[in-house]
Amino acid sequence: MLYTEYSFSMDIRILHIDMDAFFASVEQVKNPSLKGKPVIVGGKKEDRRGVVSTASYEARKFGVHSAMPLAQAKKLCPHGIYLRGSHGEYSRYSKIIQRILLQVTPLVQMASIDEAYLDISGSIRLFGSEDNVAAYIKNTIMEETQLPCTVGISSCKLVSKVASANGKPDGYVNVAEGSEAAYLAPFLVGELPGAGPKICEKLNRIGILTVGDLAGYSQEPLKRQFGAMAVSLQKAANGIGSSKVTLEREAKSISRETTFPKDVGDWGYLEQMISYLRERVMHSLRHDGLEAKTVVLKVRYGDFTTKTFSKTLPESTSLDRVVEEVSKALMKKGQESSKRVRLIGIGVTQLVHNQHQLSIFDEAGNEKWERATQSIDELRERFGFDAIRSAKTSTLGKGVTLSTPSLSK
Repeated sequence: MLYTEYSFSMDIRILHIDMDAFFASVEQVKNPSLKGKPVIVGGKKEDRRGVVSTASYEARKFGVHSAMPLAQAKKLCPHGIYLRGSHGEYSRYSKIIQRILLQVTPLVQMASIDEAYLDISGSIRLFGSEDNVAAYIKNTIMEETQLPCTVGISSCKLVSKVASANGKPDGYVNVAEGSEAAYLAPFLVGELPGAGPKICEKLNRIGILTVGDLAGYSQEPLKRQFGAMAVSLQKAANGIGSSKVTLEREAKSISRETTFPKDVGDWGYLEQMISYLRERVMHSLRHDGLEAKTVVLKVRYGDFTTKTFSKTLPESTSLDRVVEEVSKALMKKGQESSKRVRLIGIGVTQLVHNQHQLSIFDEAGNEKWERATQSIDELRERFGFDAIRSAKTSTLGKGVTLSTPSLSK
């Protein structure tokens, strides 16, 4: 992975954008009848397992939130609309949003599928003001996607993230240069990014409840409690943080995985599912013009033990048949355990742009497979992924639903 970091010595202004209830909002755009209703993305109501990925603001009124077990969400909001999600659509909308952000500045760091940091220092003069930059982003995203978002602007990532979190939903908060500490002071310490429950508990124990309390606390007692972390804690409380925007130049990995409603012991079925996941991975790999050198199989057993098995190829590839052979060998390793399987997934790493040379011993065979693969990809681009499937995965039926699909790229 190649990174470039940008920072400037004066007048740095960092914008943080966070899409509001992103997955649920996309579902409401796709199906307008869901607007104004409690939508919970993460699994169907009848699913016995799973966690909430996103809850609409209507569902949040009942206490439902991300990472909550579905079982608990159903108790809090039994009348909610429960969906497994359309992860391909979420990725598509994320790319539209990223394209809009790049119209403002090339200095865009996608922190996740639904949030990003932008260094807008060089864009303010073009738009006339920081408020105009924020308005352009919010209005353009709304016009092109019908999705709401919240924007925070300050001199560093940390304060901008806090600002956007507290401006939700569909809000905008601008923290002026020099007022960062005053802005943060009233918030509870748990509002600081990275301040987890255990740290907050320790801080509360010594009388530190708010960010302002932490900012003004004597550093020596803090050092006794937190060691070297004391300095970074107080810097954060005073609104001092990184303003470096890191650009991810190349994909690190591509993977797909799914959790089963019930633990599975049928390795014939598991092999079918891995074949389907592999087809998804390889289609995405070729779509991005990439090849992979390492194949990784992930297996989580019924007792929550998770193991990964990997193999590095002699040369990078984008051909399904090559990765299929490797995945079969890795499946045998995963099957050595007699435990039933809760989750299974496959991924590829060590990605490079398509630059391979055909083996002189199998040139004709590889050329044939490449032509066939290209035809398949073209059909899928036109008619959808399920327009053509291998014999092995067709028995799974059309429209296979992955309960926890990975979108790592």
